[in-house]
Amino acid sequence: MHLLVDLSNFKSKHLSISDEPFGCTITFSDTVEKGYSNEINMDEKYLMLQRTYAEDEFENDYYTIELSDFEQSKDLEEFRIDLNRNLFKMEWDSKKAEIELCIDDEEFVKLKEALKTITNNRGRGRGNS
Repeated sequence: MHLLVDLSNFKSKHLSISDEPFGCTITFSDTVEKGYSNEINMDEKYLMLQRTYAEDEFENDYYTIELSDFEQSKDLEEFRIDLNRNLFKMEWDSKKAEIELCIDDEEFVKLKEALKTITNNRGRGRGNS
């Protein structure tokens, strides 16, 4: 049985992808960014996937999921991602998130590439165009 994480009616209006020397991050948000702000929007729904790269050969990469419901955030071990042009689905533990995508073709290609980096052949998944 899968519990749908409280991302109901979640339509991603903003996609942020960052691949820096310390790690790769993908954030889906239902709020369009309007510049820098220290204020927290309590109504914002988001899902962030992050892979933090190991600092040296004695460490391992670190995989996490962060949600607007912060108590649901955790390290990722086993997960499944299904992606198509209009929908991102993810299952982990007994949880499931479905996010409607509102992105153009260029952003979709970038998302597919970033997901390859984030997952690093971990988990299971399908990607369709």
